Amino acid sequence: MAAVSRPAPLPGLLCALAVSAGCAASPLPTPGGGSDPTPAATFDPVGRYSLTMSSETMVSEGSMEIRGEPGSYAGMIDVGGAAARILSLEVGEDHMTVRADLRRQTLILRLARDGDYLSGNWVLGTQRGTIVANRRPGQTSGGPVSIGRSVRPPHSDHDPS
Repeated sequence: MAAVSRPAPLPGLLCALAVSAGCAASPLPTPGGGSDPTPAATFDPVGRYSLTMSSETMVSEGSMEIRGEPGSYAGMIDVGGAAARILSLEVGEDHMTVRADLRRQTLILRLARDGDYLSGNWVLGTQRGTIVANRRPGQTSGGPVSIGRSVRPPHSDHDPS
């Protein structure tokens, strides 16, 4: 009588493949022949932004302020008089995902970056829409804001104010 071979159970086979793949994993070569262990750089989201959020039934304008550093970002979103506290922010090379608490609901912003301009979509419960954001030039969280009166120091004899 010939011996009948039984296939290995699928979960055990997948586990064995995963373990062996993990042991044999090595960095992928780059076109120059070496390996590139450096992850892609993320952009710095800290600053103040002007926002426009749209849905099928409304368009609202507001602002967003992000402060902090990687791993501990914080801030606020204020659109149409409704304020939301930023709970978390995930930043990539050219995108970010913001989660904020708006009246005990989670507002999610998914934004792609092009310079100081961000665009994407938002979700709040069953409501959805699009969003655009512009970083306000020259303003970062906690930084000075120029009122544009004079470029000369206050003690100047030629102060136009």
